[in-house]
Amino acid sequence: MKRIYTILILALMFGLYVSAETNTLYFMNYLPHKLYMNPAFQNTCETFVELPAISNIGVDASAGVLSINDIIKYKDGQMVSFLHPSFNSSERDALYNKLRKKNMIHEEMSVSLFGFGFRVKKKGYLTINMSLRQDVTAIIPKDLFSLALYGTPDSSNVNSYNLKDTRASANAYLDLSGGYSHKINDKWSVGGRLHLLLGLANAEASFSSLSIDAEGKQWHASGKGVVKTSMPGMTVKLDSAGRIDGFNFPSQFNEYIKSYKPSMGAAIDVGAVFKPLKCLSLSFSIKDAGFMVWQNVNRANGNIDYTFKGIDVKVKENVNYGDSILKVLKESYRLDNSNNTYVTAMNAKFYVGLEYSFLKDMMSVGILSKTALDACKLSEELTISYNLRPCYWFSMSASYSFISGGFSTIGAGLNLRLPPFNFYVVTDYMPLYYSNEGIPYRSQRLNVQAGILLTFGCSRNKTEPMFTPSF
Repeated sequence: MKRIYTILILALMFGLYVSAETNTLYFMNYLPHKLYMNPAFQNTCETFVELPAISNIGVDASAGVLSINDIIKYKDGQMVSFLHPSFNSSERDALYNKLRKKNMIHEEMSVSLFGFGFRVKKKGYLTINMSLRQDVTAIIPKDLFSLALYGTPDSSNVNSYNLKDTRASANAYLDLSGGYSHKINDKWSVGGRLHLLLGLANAEASFSSLSIDAEGKQWHASGKGVVKTSMPGMTVKLDSAGRIDGFNFPSQFNEYIKSYKPSMGAAIDVGAVFKPLKCLSLSFSIKDAGFMVWQNVNRANGNIDYTFKGIDVKVKENVNYGDSILKVLKESYRLDNSNNTYVTAMNAKFYVGLEYSFLKDMMSVGILSKTALDACKLSEELTISYNLRPCYWFSMSASYSFISGGFSTIGAGLNLRLPPFNFYVVTDYMPLYYSNEGIPYRSQRLNVQAGILLTFGCSRNKTEPMFTPSF
């Protein structure tokens, strides 16, 4: 059980984040990828070209309010999880008290397959992009941690655990998008982006009700749930009683293609930039407001009414609650293919930014608010940024994100342009504290975004320093 919980939590905490635009990137003017955060922005270069698979690579992992140090400790010369017997009662209590009623773990990933942008006359800018994107969201109720941390009570008492808020979803899809920005006048610019989405795979699990009444010698689970999957080529194995007994996946790529039915979706980005003063800009955008219609659907309904016996209360740390819950679900779910399609919403984001530049635009300070809607739950991040751009070939930024930073991380960005190549690396949560083993144990969130692309015809203000690299 320890192994199951530890692997699950660490895998969700440190997955890849696709479409992982870092907040710090929003104020780095020479990077074309900021146009994907707000379609009203226009790049300073006449043309940019993204190189396949290397122009936009991002990693982002978030575990909500938890940090690595909350669930893993270094004791007696080894790293142990919070389920290890060496975790004392005060450490377990500290972890439990830190949790919220609903704890969200989220990850996304995006790899740019190709893209380009170019100026249209003097006031317009057109961009085209195709990316492979993926996202995973899990909601874990506090009561599930209670069962894992403290186990079942002795035989004379019964504890009730409400787990209906448990849910998980995962998506993978191709995103083909086209955007256009138009400068109305010296004060206003507006833009929009349309996304055509091609679904590759999806899985969702949720419960309308789920509870466990646990005592020392047995516990009883009851509730209703549903699991939906859209995975081309996947078939469900059933036992003699009609229960789900496993899954078969295509062994060859042509089998996958033959079984594929296109799952389609659409999304839209809109944005605007307002400059009341030459040195001051206010911007906002809505990104990924849309939906996906999934085909190739397998649906399983669960009517859970199960009593599990045989728990050993004398050695609670060896009780395999994880396997017990999986056994309950396996015994309770039946395949139902009555629904041929279902619809999921995209994880929309809302940005509001304010930037003030000075010293002839060689420096600026900015503040960015990001609100994300993941699994019908809002999350917020607020980032402040200092940006230095002393010459056209070099710029850097330093930032701090208040909500996920936890006074243990700092953001940084570096952009080096050696025409036509443009190199960059950006992070919002660079850890400041490490264990002796090199683990960033105080970080609640980690991310990095980096890439190499080509830029041509990059303009430079007449007031900008003429210092150039001597290569």
